[in-house]
Amino acid sequence: MPSKKLNFSLAPINDNPVNLSGGQLTDGYSHKNGFPTIKFSIPAQDVLLDVNNLYLSGQFLVQDSDGGNITTAVADIANYDVNNGSATIQKQNCINTSNWNGVASVIDKVVIQSKKTQTELQTIINYSGYNALKMGHKINQDDYLNNGLTRNLCSGASSGFTNRHLNNTPTIGESRAAALTDKYVGQFFSFKLDVALLQSQLIHLGNGFAGGLLITLHLSPDAAVFHSRFRSINALTLNADPTGVSYILKNVKLEGKYAVPNQQDLSSYNPVLTMNSRVNLMNDVVSSENCNTYTPQLQMVKGVVNTFLDDNQSNNYLLNQNNFRVPCGLVEYQQAKNNIRFPNDFATKLVPNAQSSSTAGVAVAPNLTYHPVAIQGDAELRLQFGRALLGGKLAAHTSSNVRLTNDSLLGDYDADGANSNTAQRGDNTHPDLLGVAADYSNNVGQIQNFVNQDYELKLSSGVNSGRANLPQTRANRVSIQESYIRNFSQIDLRSLQKVQ
Repeated sequence: MPSKKLNFSLAPINDNPVNLSGGQLTDGYSHKNGFPTIKFSIPAQDVLLDVNNLYLSGQFLVQDSDGGNITTAVADIANYDVNNGSATIQKQNCINTSNWNGVASVIDKVVIQSKKTQTELQTIINYSGYNALKMGHKINQDDYLNNGLTRNLCSGASSGFTNRHLNNTPTIGESRAAALTDKYVGQFFSFKLDVALLQSQLIHLGNGFAGGLLITLHLSPDAAVFHSRFRSINALTLNADPTGVSYILKNVKLEGKYAVPNQQDLSSYNPVLTMNSRVNLMNDVVSSENCNTYTPQLQMVKGVVNTFLDDNQSNNYLLNQNNFRVPCGLVEYQQAKNNIRFPNDFATKLVPNAQSSSTAGVAVAPNLTYHPVAIQGDAELRLQFGRALLGGKLAAHTSSNVRLTNDSLLGDYDADGANSNTAQRGDNTHPDLLGVAADYSNNVGQIQNFVNQDYELKLSSGVNSGRANLPQTRANRVSIQESYIRNFSQIDLRSLQKVQ
């Protein structure tokens, strides 16, 4: 056991302090306004990095499309609770960040290198999407109102009510100074990085091992971080459109602890780290009958998690990028390994579904009911998806439930109509947490070899079908399939060689 632990707080090596120019904030870290990457250097020394106590902290600010702070006008507070359809609706009420991982959605990619050789130890792409999915499945509504709210600035299914507060500056309207240069301007955050290397065992930073670490965070575009409250905006309420809104991160720090090892720690230290990794692959779903195949080239695969986004859903201010829905009008799916159905020797069907016949012999119309989820019989899909995402076990706490799916479907079926100029349409604040997945671990650590072997997913759905009983904004679109291959990997800190 380490003899003691030492606290540290590291500023980025490309530090870029926020400045005030012409009454507007500039610089800092941002995809648009400042530096689009944040780089940290953890020096080589004979200590162990305590990965269980490593946090990214800082402050989060929101700016309007003209570069002005979103809450500089105290008068905005007077209309804080004005909502749908009002000409006095305020921008704060319409700007939303991810329900599931909040400010963590600003991270798009993470690269970790050895400082002594510049060897790339791990690269995580599409960090935000997978992190949001995991958080939504691992904590429930009560958890969000505690840990998620205070650390990640997110509140799960309640984000439609609380985001107006999270995107605001705490000092506005208070008796103390509300100047933009005030050190308290901006919402404080502090969260762990969801990276396998930083979730394993203590990492030896000595020159005979990792030799120090270089951590680079690539930031997401603003349109991937923010989304509007509604998909279809009332033309008379310009404040409801968040297009052009941007973020700035300031006072960013990487904070944690070094563990000082004793002789016994050093003699028993295992330099081979085993990690719960993932690999991100992409494909598209272009028709109602679709088959996609991957060759992951991984030895120790635990499961495959597939999520689906409409082709216009990414980097779009008017849509929620972290809304993980099943393919539009999904009827059934089957998964296979090497062209043989596996792990289930049957197709998983949604019964009922939007192609099911009513007593009159015609397809049911989910848009005519207040409970469209009743026409999406996805119980088996939920079971398979949850087990694949969480390693074979069912979630003890989760935000994924039937009510959430129903609210999400209501937003999908809220059609744009003749009254689109008098009311907003399509609520984006109830994003779903579903997909199609396969679990190979069975909660006992089993794995599958996919070196030169294929994973296959066949879908029967309403994608790009144009069927009248599907949401009119989705029925003619194709979907982007994001596939996360969950696998074990190992890295030897002495040679810096990785096996996966």
